[in-house]
Amino acid sequence: MGYIRIMTRHSQSLIDFVTDVNRSGGTYHRLDFGDGLVMDGEYAMDQYWPCYGFPEDLTGLSVLDVGTASGYFAVECARRGAHVTAIDIGDGRFQRTVFEGAGTVARYEQRDLFDLDETFGAFDIVLCGSLLLHVWDQVGALKRLRAVCRGVTIVTTGIMPHERGCDAFPAGELVGVKAMGGNGEYWTTWMPNGLALERMMLAAGFAQVAYKGSFRLRSAPGRSNFDTPHGVVHGYARGLEKTC
Repeated sequence: MGYIRIMTRHSQSLIDFVTDVNRSGGTYHRLDFGDGLVMDGEYAMDQYWPCYGFPEDLTGLSVLDVGTASGYFAVECARRGAHVTAIDIGDGRFQRTVFEGAGTVARYEQRDLFDLDETFGAFDIVLCGSLLLHVWDQVGALKRLRAVCRGVTIVTTGIMPHERGCDAFPAGELVGVKAMGGNGEYWTTWMPNGLALERMMLAAGFAQVAYKGSFRLRSAPGRSNFDTPHGVVHGYARGLEKTC
């Protein structure tokens, strides 16, 4: 009986990299490199992309992906023609391998959110996805995002479940537990409702805000069964009529 050789455009080093990641339990985002090469992840983000409210055409826009994690949004924005910069607190070897393996051009810099200021640059779109809920000083973090935004900042974060019955006024819930079921090295902190999230964005210096709705961010099948309601808010550096 003969063997069938599967032809792939991927380098052996990328195949080995993905195999090693999957063997160790996967990563944060599920990443599809094509030709059947898939990196396992806690979240399969393709289904949630429409919830974020990105412009349909990203060609030529500068995008800053804050807390890029395993790089899904950086890759997708680059695939859509954006000039992408991604930051996180790791040394970047993982992310650079992902960006190159996906055939995209994206710049990675090792940087903490709270180190962002005007000297880092100004971006048409700043994305902060599922990071704010792990930050104690959330308004301070939003001010750092505002400092590098010349267009729109897209923030998604955990919000209070609607069944709490507090949607009629700005409110927040202190979760105050270690992330990853108590075994993580970081915390799940505050979960505001939509009105509070809007107020926080205004307090951080955005000229105008728009709450875009909510969705439930759920783990991919067979993963950790996380199910967290998320709100999406856009903060504009200037009035809506002057933004991208």
